[in-house]
Amino acid sequence: MATVPGIDVSYWNSGIDWPKVRATGQRFVFIKATEGENYADPTFSANWSGAKSAGLLRGAYHFFRPNLDAKKQAKKFIDYVKTTKDHGELPHVLDIESHNGQRKEKIIASAKTWLDEVEKAFGRKPIIYSGQYFLQDYFSETGGGPPAWAKDYPLWLAQYPNTYVEGQQPFLPRGWFKWTFWQYSESGRINGINANVDLNVFNGTLEELYTFAGAKIVTEATAKETKHTIKAGDTFEAIAIKYGVTVRELVSANPQLLKTGDSLTIPVAIAIPGESESGGSSAGKTHTVKSGETLYSIAIKYGTTIAAIAAYNNIANPNKIEVGQVLKIP
Repeated sequence: MATVPGIDVSYWNSGIDWPKVRATGQRFVFIKATEGENYADPTFSANWSGAKSAGLLRGAYHFFRPNLDAKKQAKKFIDYVKTTKDHGELPHVLDIESHNGQRKEKIIASAKTWLDEVEKAFGRKPIIYSGQYFLQDYFSETGGGPPAWAKDYPLWLAQYPNTYVEGQQPFLPRGWFKWTFWQYSESGRINGINANVDLNVFNGTLEELYTFAGAKIVTEATAKETKHTIKAGDTFEAIAIKYGVTVRELVSANPQLLKTGDSLTIPVAIAIPGESESGGSSAGKTHTVKSGETLYSIAIKYGTTIAAIAAYNNIANPNKIEVGQVLKIP
């Protein structure tokens, strides 16, 4: 099962180094904009522009208070997001996880009002974010399932095993049959954020995420590249972090060895699907060694390890490969 990693952030994650975040492989982010009728997250604008410059797909979210006026909450959210003059790529989000002493009939009706107002303003159905038990207890009708209209909205489910294992699935609330995003940890740690951060996955391939976002995938052929002149002490990791790309993307664009004074091509900091990210497999592929390549650079390019390639090709000395040598990629 293909998934794509991402995060969500708010005021509690202020001071984010977005290129470092992008270099960890994150491809999307949901950013808190507002809460209730009056609160506006003061870090929203900086996070919104910073995430965009680092090449992450973005959506904004509103923390809903069912005891307050839904139309006023929607207006606060709409007006605040529109101050950026940039509405993002992903649908926006209704974060509904607190009942505030309201009966579920009131919660459901108020949520629909907010969803309708935001859809009218941005032209897309928002995402519903919540937890399994909240949806079962406070967002269900007679018979235990959600209102019939809820199936038309993407579901972002909060459920915390705290680690994600490939192929793992969350438990869906009664009456819900599909999840689009899964927040699987609220205590993650990643480079570029000096605090715990929520970790998520998108249910699908990178291409499917871009289709869902209504965004165009930038390819290596259309990307605007920059150059970096190698200095003494430079490493692939340090350069990747500086420019907000992954080591794999950097090595794929520059398979040669690092030499002081050489010029490296820096791929654009946009989510570019790689071979393993597109849902396919590199099994059965071959690679012809080019001048300057190492097993390290080749392993990163194909998302495998030096040991795996060496074993698969009966290479006794991983530091010795020859130009023109054809390697089988495990």
